[in-house]
Parts: sequence; structure tokens; C-alpha cells
Amino acid sequence: MKKKIQDGSFKYFFVKFFVDWSVKSSYKKYQVEGIENIPADGSTIWASNHTNALMDPLVVLSATPGQKVYMARADIFKKKSALKWLEFLKIIPIYRIRDGLNSVKKNDEVIAQATDILLDNVPLVIYPEATHRPKHSLLKLSKGIFHIAYSVYDNSDKNRPVYILPIGLEYGDYFRFRSTVLVKFGKPIDVSAFIRANDDEPRPVQMQKLRALLTEKLAELITFIPDDDDYDVIWEYVKLKAAEKKTFFKTLKKVESSTGKKLKGLMRNLAVNKSLVDEVIGLREREPKKTGELLYKIERFRLWRIQNGISVYSISDEKGWGKILIKFFIMLAGLPYYMFSALASALIWVPTVILLSRIQDDAFYNSARFAARFALSPISFILWTVLYFTFLPWQFALACLLLSIPSLRYLYDYGSFARRVLSDLRWKFRKHKAPDYKDLF
Repeated sequence: MKKKIQDGSFKYFFVKFFVDWSVKSSYKKYQVEGIENIPADGSTIWASNHTNALMDPLVVLSATPGQKVYMARADIFKKKSALKWLEFLKIIPIYRIRDGLNSVKKNDEVIAQATDILLDNVPLVIYPEATHRPKHSLLKLSKGIFHIAYSVYDNSDKNRPVYILPIGLEYGDYFRFRSTVLVKFGKPIDVSAFIRANDDEPRPVQMQKLRALLTEKLAELITFIPDDDDYDVIWEYVKLKAAEKKTFFKTLKKVESSTGKKLKGLMRNLAVNKSLVDEVIGLREREPKKTGELLYKIERFRLWRIQNGISVYSISDEKGWGKILIKFFIMLAGLPYYMFSALASALIWVPTVILLSRIQDDAFYNSARFAARFALSPISFILWTVLYFTFLPWQFALACLLLSIPSLRYLYDYGSFARRVLSDLRWKFRKHKAPDYKDLF
């Protein structure tokens, strides 16, 4: 009997162990919330927003133990050499109109396979936006996810629940490696109960309602900004406000008082961001002219800030000269190990830089960094172990080997710290040139 893609294997779980470790160590903070919302019964489709290319399925994979099957765009299945790997990784294709009408016809087979997976109680992970986009917003959801949910409902005992589980992925930065990520599971949508409650309506109408419901639930789980002409400037407003400690804790206190819940870690950041988005959107609705003038000034400032390489944290959390000098000397003190780390991890970061130079979509940068690290770290470790113990006394060899293990992470973290210090200095020397500085700060 042919093995199904959803069947478990020792090889899969062995590799997953190392993938999970690599994913979690790729972030300064990796936080999972809402595990209790994952249904324990029935068939569950996991539906996530899609902002960070291949890192999205990886952070979802690592959020819970056990296997999951993924749906991905069909064009990655065109290379025959990749088919075995995709099957091992438990990925099945989904065809879109852009793949051609003949290809779309194959979706009947795909839906049948997806139905079989879900009837075996294996989660199926889908990104209903159908493409990735590094934005705190949502694209219009495709109907494929609902066709699959209805297929499971039609092909099972009607008492068997079918769920769509919304998942929000909130990244601290879409393009910086070693940033933060929050994986938040929302309350599941009971599709079976929904169908029974709306049985008097045609299924296309039901699906439109489900689409609106899932969009609403996904938006609740992330920092959601309407995707209009003000998107960039609203996000700038939120970042500047949230980076200011006084505003951050004042907003957090207001949110916690209204919900009666104490928040922790990245949940606090998310709550503050969402509250600040609501604040500026509300202001725009109540006082459009005044808000328009404010947003115009912020947009001018945003363009100047980016051009000058200045972080929002340097502005909203401005340091005095004493703290800046302390950070500068800490940066200098860490420079020798940074240079050692650059050498010790060169076999990983040099190919990564070459790879990044060939990638046109910035959203794939962290995916490429992860892939290079995952593939090359064992080779680098073995090579340096041989070199150290061949040419150095064992005591020095062991010390160098231990120092080499965290070298790549230190390389990225030191780079982030150094950029912040240099940003602080630039702000100190250039803030008088910032447009509308006195009006905004």
C-alpha cells in the first residue's frame, strides 16, 4: 500500500527536531500564544497570514509538536528534482488561475487529497492570501480554503466538526535576521456549525460570509493597518509612538485595564501597536484635515529618517551623551569577538551574502539566511573542529570550538547593536536638520 503524505516517519521527526531548534534560535524571541485554542477533535485547517516567505511555514511548524501538511503554490513543483523533497516536507500543490486554466482543473485532485489528510486528523496549513507580502495588512482571501472545508464536511459524518483555525504571525522585523516573532492561535471557526446555521443560503453566499469572518479573525491577531495610501505613514506613527517608553507603558496600562488581562512578552508589543493603530485611524475619521496635516509631516520625517539611516528607537527613546558613550565603548569591547565570529562563521555568512545578492524579493532574505545556516552549520562545525584540534593544543582548540558555536548569532546581534549605536550618534548630530522636528517632537 502506497504511503500517504500525512503518514508519520522517524526521518521526518528526526529532521523536525533540528528544524525546530534552528527556527527558534533564528529569533531573539520566539513566542507562541493561544495553544489552548487548537481543537482536540475533528478536522482542522490552519489558516495564517503570509508576510515572510518561507519563514512563515517554518515558525508555524515549530509552534507545536507533531506533523502538519502544507499547501504551497504549484509552480515550485515544476522541477522534478524537488518533488521528493517537497513530499518529504509534506507539501502539496495548490493551483491558481495564473498557473493556467488546465492547471486549475487539477485542483479537484488536490482538494480530494487535502480532504483525505484532514479526515486522518492531520492539520493542513494554508495561507489563504495565496501569496506573501511583508505588510501589517491582509490581501483578499482566496476561496480555496473554504472549498476544502466544505469537501471535508460533505465527505464525513455530519457530527464530525470541521474547523478553520486562524493564526496570526507578528514579526518584529520582516527583513532583519534574529528579530522577534509571535505566533498567535485565535479562536477556531466551527465550519460544521456555521454550515448548519446557514443551511438556507446558497454555498457561494456562505463562503463569502466565511471569508469575511476569517478575515476579521486574522486581523484581530496581528497589527492590522488598512492597506490604503496612508499605510506607510500610519506604521511610522505607530513605531515612533511605541518606541517611546512613556507612551508604550501608558498605552499598555490602558489596554490591560480595559481587558482585565496582564500581558507578557511580545503580546504587550502587539497590544500597544493595535491600540495605536486604532488611535490614529480614529483620529483620521474624527478630524481628517488635522490628521492629514500630521500624517504629511510624519511622512516627510519618515523619508528623511530612512535616508539618514536613523532608527525610530534613536528618536523616541533618545539617549543622553553618557548612555551613548557607554554603548559605544561596549561596542568597541565586543569588536574582537565580532572579528573572531566573522571568521568562525565565514563558511555560512559569505555564501549567504552571495545568495542574497541574487534574490530580488526582499521578503525571501530571512528564508535564505535560515536555509544557509541550517545547511552549512554542520559542515562549518566539522571543518573548524578538525582545524582547531589539528593545529592547536587541545585546551585552546576546545576554547575556540566553544567560542565558535554561538559565533553566527553573535555576528547578527552585534551588527544590530552596532547599527543602533551608530543610529543614536547620527540622530544626535543631525536631528536639527530633520523636517518638522519641533512640531513632531
